Amino acid sequence: MESFVSFITYPVTSGILLLIFFSCIVYQVFSEKINVSTLLAIMSISIYYIGHFFNSGFTYMSLILLFFGVILLTIEFFVIGLILGAVGLAMIIFSIIMVTSDPKIYGIVLLIVIVITLIEVGVFIKMKKKRVPIWKRLILTDATDTESGYTSFDDRGYLVGEIGVSLTPLRPSGTVLINDNRIDAVAEGTFINANVDVKVVYVEGTRIVVRPVN
Repeated sequence: MESFVSFITYPVTSGILLLIFFSCIVYQVFSEKINVSTLLAIMSISIYYIGHFFNSGFTYMSLILLFFGVILLTIEFFVIGLILGAVGLAMIIFSIIMVTSDPKIYGIVLLIVIVITLIEVGVFIKMKKKRVPIWKRLILTDATDTESGYTSFDDRGYLVGEIGVSLTPLRPSGTVLINDNRIDAVAEGTFINANVDVKVVYVEGTRIVVRPVN
């Protein structure tokens, strides 16, 4: 048992366990659903704490920080925002250092692990780009894609001359339907009623100007 504890609490071994823990957390954050990385994270951090428990013993404060840190991180997956997750992660980091017999050495080990983890995060962001699941909860998305009947503003020059119908009154702005696409438009004059045939006369960036069809 003593040799096991010595092996686990050896700075390099502890660093590997922490790296597995944080790497699995990162992988889980970038995953669509809970997977085996969560189990590996729990196993690695458990082995880390068990080893240091037999080596130096727990302090109540380290247990409290770990407990509430995990709770806050768990809540972060269901609540919009990053504050709870950041606080929870900070509490876990302090707990990881406090449970050791030499906070200075293991603090350096943890710093190296965090740097490597940040590099992993950068790689995942570059690979996933906008497909990060947790970001979907942080960004207000609106169903304004082509599947919802909308078109992108950067390719609307072709609409000049197209005929459509006003879905709402244009006073002077409103919504028109052109080629089965809902488009925000502006009346060339001051007012156009709903259900009126309209024609696109010109486009300026995101501004689409229409007039009634004579």
